[in-house]
Amino acid sequence: MAQLRQHREAFASLGVHVWLISFGKAHWAALWQEEMGSPFPLLLDQDRHVYDAYGLLSSVTGTWGPSTLWYYARQIMRGRWPKPIRNDPHQMGGDFIVDARGVLRFAHRSHTPLDRPEAELLLDIFRGMIA
Repeated sequence: MAQLRQHREAFASLGVHVWLISFGKAHWAALWQEEMGSPFPLLLDQDRHVYDAYGLLSSVTGTWGPSTLWYYARQIMRGRWPKPIRNDPHQMGGDFIVDARGVLRFAHRSHTPLDRPEAELLLDIFRGMIA
């Protein structure tokens, strides 16, 4: 999310609307959005129908694998303690580009919480769509 926030103006200049989807309770989603400083609209999918439709899995090993544990260890060593777990930490996320006609143009299903495409890659895909 931080990458998307940092590139907000670049997405807007291409006419791109970024939407976030979460499965949590409205209260926790609003708190997360505030903590993250998210400028994007957030939709709730409490029954995870969208997650299922896009093939986003739940994974204990993906969540607590070596890369994620090492990430949290580095954060703690820097004095940045993780936020408390409020929802299902095993639900994997993803990044998807859907065009104005509803056609899926890009799909990235995360294998770990840290597995996200670079914002520049997403911007390049959008630039190619309007070229």
